[in-house]
Amino acid sequence: MSAARPHLVLLAAALLIVTGCGPANDRPLRGAVPGTPAPTLPGLPPTLAASDALRQKPVAIASASPSPGVAEAEASPSPAVAQPSPGATASPSVVAAPPIVRTIVPAANGHVPAGGPVTLSAVLVGRTADLESASLSADGADAGAQIDKRSPRDWTIHATQRLSDGPHTVRVLVRDTSGLAGGFTWQIVVDGPQPKPGPSGSPAPAP
Repeated sequence: MSAARPHLVLLAAALLIVTGCGPANDRPLRGAVPGTPAPTLPGLPPTLAASDALRQKPVAIASASPSPGVAEAEASPSPAVAQPSPGATASPSVVAAPPIVRTIVPAANGHVPAGGPVTLSAVLVGRTADLESASLSADGADAGAQIDKRSPRDWTIHATQRLSDGPHTVRVLVRDTSGLAGGFTWQIVVDGPQPKPGPSGSPAPAP
């Protein structure tokens, strides 16, 4: 009997060693009641579970919006393009104007000597269109005038007439290619021979 005790002691020590070398999840937690199952999940031991800090998190993707400086440069137009130049003002439309008569000969209410032909003339100007036709008359009768055309808008009409003593009416008419007409009418006086002054300065009696 005494010889079997050493063998029993060695067997008990071996059982303790084998029990101490078992896996960690087979060991009872501190304070657990013997015989209750260990509160561990199947699979990997708790010490090998993935940490929450190492779990995959969504990566923030940079937005495709342009930088503030680029967006502002594209949205706002260039001042030179958005604002018209101060000198670029719209020209007003041209208003049609009739031709005019100027530089008449003799002058209005002018006196011309009698006894010779009288030259009648006037300068004609087309303001917004070329001249088309012109006429000259004396006392209502056509004077048979001639026209000198220096340019399509600058003419001179003239005629030579023998006029009796006294007042006469001269009239010039002109029309341009747009259909507008202009004209001028004036008076001239043809004077007869004046009596010569006498020795005392008074006019000599007519013979």
